[in-house]
Amino acid sequence: MSRILLVDDEPLTTRTLQALIQDEMPEVEVYSVHSAMQALELLKKNLYDVVVTDVAMPRVSGLELLDQVKKQWPMSYVIVLTAYSSFDYAYQAAQYEDVRFILKIEPPDVILEAVRTGLGKVARYFSMSENDQRVRQYMKETLPLLQQTLLERLLLFGEDLPEPALCAGSGISVLPDRDTWLAVTGVMDRQEKMREICFLILSMLRDRGFRADAWFAESNAILLIQSDSETDLAAVIHSQLDRMIEGADRTTNLSFALSSIPVPWNRVGEAALALTLFSRKELEGGRIVLTDPLVKQERRLTFTDGLRWRRCIDRRDLEGLMDSLTQGIEMEGYPQGRERCAVLLQMQLRDSFGAASLERARTEKYAAESVLFHAGYRTAEDWLAAVRALLVSLFSGSSEERLSETEAMLNRINRYIQEHYAEEISLSRIAEVFNYNSSYLSRIYKQAMREGINEHIIRTRIEAACRLLRGSEISVSEIAAQCGFQTTKYFITVFKRLKGQTPKTWRETNSRY
Repeated sequence: MSRILLVDDEPLTTRTLQALIQDEMPEVEVYSVHSAMQALELLKKNLYDVVVTDVAMPRVSGLELLDQVKKQWPMSYVIVLTAYSSFDYAYQAAQYEDVRFILKIEPPDVILEAVRTGLGKVARYFSMSENDQRVRQYMKETLPLLQQTLLERLLLFGEDLPEPALCAGSGISVLPDRDTWLAVTGVMDRQEKMREICFLILSMLRDRGFRADAWFAESNAILLIQSDSETDLAAVIHSQLDRMIEGADRTTNLSFALSSIPVPWNRVGEAALALTLFSRKELEGGRIVLTDPLVKQERRLTFTDGLRWRRCIDRRDLEGLMDSLTQGIEMEGYPQGRERCAVLLQMQLRDSFGAASLERARTEKYAAESVLFHAGYRTAEDWLAAVRALLVSLFSGSSEERLSETEAMLNRINRYIQEHYAEEISLSRIAEVFNYNSSYLSRIYKQAMREGINEHIIRTRIEAACRLLRGSEISVSEIAAQCGFQTTKYFITVFKRLKGQTPKTWRETNSRY
């Protein structure tokens, strides 16, 4: 028979819970004590499938009790009850497996549902083999990283989530191809506090039947929320976020930018970027601002631009990246376009070099973050010059010391291609220059760069041709020769295959003149 232990220093609370549980589950044994010390004595002798405990108790707190329960009986399911302001408790409770955090003001049905969930999980645990339990422990340790990686690829690079069954297996509750509400926190300095609060929000939303997940960036979090209900979900979500703001410590500066309408799945990344930009400029602590992140604009940057920039970063294509940044600013004007470019570029640089490397990178005057977001650059040209200096620092040999041997090799090869694309270069020529076996070099390069060396050479030449087409009046045949193409006809064929237009048509559309 299943056993439940109730722990609270207020006898009225334990009597109420005991009556509630026994009315709904008469087959379950329910025990109650009025201190954590008494609970610890019982736990030395007996296993309890579910432990329901208050947090604030004299001498030994509910969290200390939680720690002891998990040390003695790791399979037990623990339900922690607390009040509004206990954000730290929520995060500590989340460090353990099979722990549920519930606010005391929640209706009885929420607690009963949590108890049923706990009893079911414990029953399944004891039906598993020892090998199954080892697999379960491994999955417990790896799934959070997998979940964050999948959400990152979705939001930053537009890579779709796997099919629903695999989503559920990785701990992601939102489903592909469903309209999704997005909520983005304002900038928060303390990432641990941000995670505590988001854990609370996710718990409350899921208790009400929402599918909800969170992706954590360096200074903010993006919440994805879905539901099959037809009610006014924006109002419901707004209400839950408002409760979080009321209960949060004012020093957290908690605020949210919330999408006023559900976002089509194929535009989730674009909408997340728009809300992130909005939150940087428009949010103040204690506010929830509803906005349409996909409000029609004639010209704007999206996550697809960020994906193109990431390819330039991976290839150390400085000129290609600078040209794309210039187009991005021209697209939206200065300084608005610079702000969007800065956020998008920061995401790609952090993902490519890591937060620590980016924090260490400096130009002559500023650290990396200051270069990207400093408001003192009066013109686009000034800002682009500062960004170029930052990228040179990141792409330089000093950064290369922190890279693996393979990454350093790829950097040298990509720089060589960038410097010699106008000449007759090929896989065999590069292998000879760097003293590598050509087959080995081809395989390693393609694995790392996701394209072959010859493909990269052609792409580099086409990007160089685009710069000349946009910024000069040189003839197409002269551009073909300057960019390393042996015939104009071949140049036009390749250009049309990669850009979808002939060089002449592309120039008419994109020329600066």
